[in-house]
Order: sequence, then structure tokens, then C-alpha cells
Amino acid sequence: MNAWLEERLRDLKDRQLAGEHMPCPRCGRDVMKDRIHTNALSRHADIYICDECGTAEALLDAMSNPLPLACWAAVREQPPKSDLKTLTGAEAMERVRAEQVPFLTELYERWRAAPPGADFEEYRREAVRECPGMTRMWKQPFSVEYATATGRLLIQFSTGDSGTQVKGFVIDR
Repeated sequence: MNAWLEERLRDLKDRQLAGEHMPCPRCGRDVMKDRIHTNALSRHADIYICDECGTAEALLDAMSNPLPLACWAAVREQPPKSDLKTLTGAEAMERVRAEQVPFLTELYERWRAAPPGADFEEYRREAVRECPGMTRMWKQPFSVEYATATGRLLIQFSTGDSGTQVKGFVIDR
């Protein structure tokens, strides 16, 4: 478990114990009982979850197939809203090059400089927060994808003799 996830779960637990009413951290539904200790205690994190999720965790544990903490509603990154889906591929390309490629270039360079085995999910979460409209991201080759009104936009990063190179591809339907 990475430091960001540990901190997020610790914050949720503190808020639960302080009596704050919140949705179930695992499924995101507003079904938690007000007396927090009457809810299920997760088998995978020191945090209370709804009874239905507690049952689901027990069943998944019996099958040795737990739901990863990164899939819980309380820790999933929600991408910022974007209007790229209303733009053509060419229009989206122009906007992404102007507004997001500088950030993505810096992110790519940090990823390349990271030690072997570094957690790529940290970089992906950062990209989700900073790049409205991004739908997917890969580490090999380092690429991001966007949905547009006419198809998809793919931006790829690589390192050449002159430094970081950025290529954009509009993939129309």
C-alpha cells in the first residue's frame, strides 16, 4: 500500500470515528449506519464499510480474490470534467498540446528518472487530476488517450537525441 492510500484511509477512519456521516468507502453508496461501530469492519483496511460490502469481502476472501483497495469508491480518482468529447480530434489536439502537453512532458521525464520498480499508479493519479478529458494512460510506451467527438486522440512520449519527443495522433472513427 502506498503512502497516499495509507493517508487517505487514515483520514477516512478519523472522520468515521469523529461521527461524520459519509457514504461507504468501498462501494460509495449512502447506506452506512449512523452508529459507525454497527457497520462491518473491512478485512483489508482498518475502516468501516457497509454490511453488504462486508459480506462481499468475506465471499471474495473465501475465493482468494479480494477487491483491490485502489478500486474502492473513496480512493478512486475522479477525473475533472472536460469538454474534449465535444471537439473534433484536430481541435482536441490543439487544446491538449497547449494546455496539457507541458505537464505530461514533465511527468514523463520524472517517470523516466524514477528508480526501477517505481509505482506508476502515482503518476497515473497525478495525470488524472491534472489532465481533464484523459481516458487512458500507459507506461510503455508512455502514452495518453482522449475521447473526442470524432474518435480518439493519442499522445505518445519518447526520448530521442534532442530530448523528449511528443507525437500526437488523431484516430477518427
